Amino acid sequence: MPAADFRIHENQFARTEMLDGVSIRSDVLYTNDEGEQKESAQKRTRKILQKLCPVLQRILLPGESILYAMPARSPLSVVEQLTAAWWTALLAACAIVVTNKRILFFPVKRDGNWRESVRAVHWGDLEEVKARGLLVRNVNFKFKNGAKSTYTNFRRADAKKLAAIASALIPASSGEQTSAHGPVQLCPDCRGVLTERQYSCAGCGLSFKNEKTMVLRSILLPGGGYFYTGHPLIAILPALVETIL
Repeated sequence: MPAADFRIHENQFARTEMLDGVSIRSDVLYTNDEGEQKESAQKRTRKILQKLCPVLQRILLPGESILYAMPARSPLSVVEQLTAAWWTALLAACAIVVTNKRILFFPVKRDGNWRESVRAVHWGDLEEVKARGLLVRNVNFKFKNGAKSTYTNFRRADAKKLAAIASALIPASSGEQTSAHGPVQLCPDCRGVLTERQYSCAGCGLSFKNEKTMVLRSILLPGGGYFYTGHPLIAILPALVETIL
């Protein structure tokens, strides 16, 4: 697995620093896809990380250092995209944190605060990372288990930066696959891998919201499903319409 000082850009030597208790690589975090120092990149990435530092302090592995951070939108099904309409950005908002060992996906609120959920994929479990689009880009992730996932609405500069990091780390991590061969959901408290459709952590016992309760609240209460999943702003309009009807 690539070390914390693994070189990403040929024109930059590895520089590791501490930011609010987490290890960062300033030679990557504050530069563009060609390794050129950019003040705009520094401001954007620091703003994202300051919101996520409390959880990053808990879940980063020994020897893990942050390379980059960027906003995006989580994958939505066609049905979700058609029915969510203008509030898609709120439903799917996420922050992506790239380290020397993994890519971490954090659902976030409108203000950038964490929604207490995190997915992770090790570089050794990635087959390909490819950016598509012009002004606003989508990024396709292809995993060793054959699955694919597309995250959307990247800034062009962020998509190019992620592709540049991937081109260095995927070859360096080949042969270091985990048993998952793809992304996993992590417990936000103990970092343990969660089992699909099991709504408590086997390691620490932390309980999570479940689909059954969400469906029941959606049926019985106006906007209940959105309120239950932590989207009160989105819930207001459906709640008003359902109450009137």
